[in-house]
Amino acid sequence: MSSSNAVAHFTDRLIDRVIATRSHLVVGLDPDLSELPAELLDGVDDLGGAAAAAGRFCVALIDGVSEHVAAVKPQSAFFEQFGSAGVAALEMVIAHAHSVGLLVIEDAKRGDIGSTMAAYAATTIGSVRIGGRDLAAHDSDAVTVSPYLGPQSLEPMLEVGRPLGKGIFVLVRTSNPGSAEIQGDLTELGSEPLYLKVAAMVARLGASNIGKHGYGDVGAVTGLTYPQEAPGLRAAMPDSYFLVPGLGAQGGKPEDFAEFLNGDGLGAVAAASRSISGAWRNAPQGGAILDLVRTCSQAATLATSQSLNNALEAADRLRF
Repeated sequence: MSSSNAVAHFTDRLIDRVIATRSHLVVGLDPDLSELPAELLDGVDDLGGAAAAAGRFCVALIDGVSEHVAAVKPQSAFFEQFGSAGVAALEMVIAHAHSVGLLVIEDAKRGDIGSTMAAYAATTIGSVRIGGRDLAAHDSDAVTVSPYLGPQSLEPMLEVGRPLGKGIFVLVRTSNPGSAEIQGDLTELGSEPLYLKVAAMVARLGASNIGKHGYGDVGAVTGLTYPQEAPGLRAAMPDSYFLVPGLGAQGGKPEDFAEFLNGDGLGAVAAASRSISGAWRNAPQGGAILDLVRTCSQAATLATSQSLNNALEAADRLRF
């Protein structure tokens, strides 16, 4: 992506995609070898072959969902496990997603301080200056980050990303069952759980860069598996966009998603991975496997988006 001053605000671009596709859905790309079709792994006996299979699978998923969702969310660890070939596959998958008009939220959960966090920022959403040129590595549109080292640890991401129209999503209340052990702990004053303290930090960081649609470029990861906490999270971060994982295989329900939105029918995207990427398993087998992956992921995406929209309409939160 160009570093031109004309680059649009990340959340504005995300919202424009949500409205254009009539979908609040983000599709996760988690190419676990145990979940890939056996046909893609025939003859694979090294890291390079595994990375190539993962890449082909994700390209097929992207082609199936590209016209029907706002963004895709590759989990970087599933690519990094294959070494340098996996990183190359990740970069190829991101480039392919961009080529068909999708935004890319890289699920990397980075967290560090100073120059190390700046290097993470350059890798995921920025670029490295070499020989007078700014060269991007992953060139994702946004990245997930950890808040554990405090607000100063996130500043390098914002310094790199904001001039490029990139964003971040901070882990606030994650969807995994054990998250309450840490995130639900009360602060030293005993007045609020830790996740609400992090939420206040997210709201402060995002307030300095609000886009035309009224949302900041510092978003929050808030799990759909804890819908009872959504009103408090929304009140704490009214101008933050939420990335809401947990839909489908993790047990999150479409009817709970409305609680994460603002009254304008915006403010959150729901992430689903295995329920979309594994849809090919439930179809009659036959024909080219990648064609099956494309058609089944498209059908699952359309059905999931419609379920979300139906639930939002029932809750009087449907924007479209």
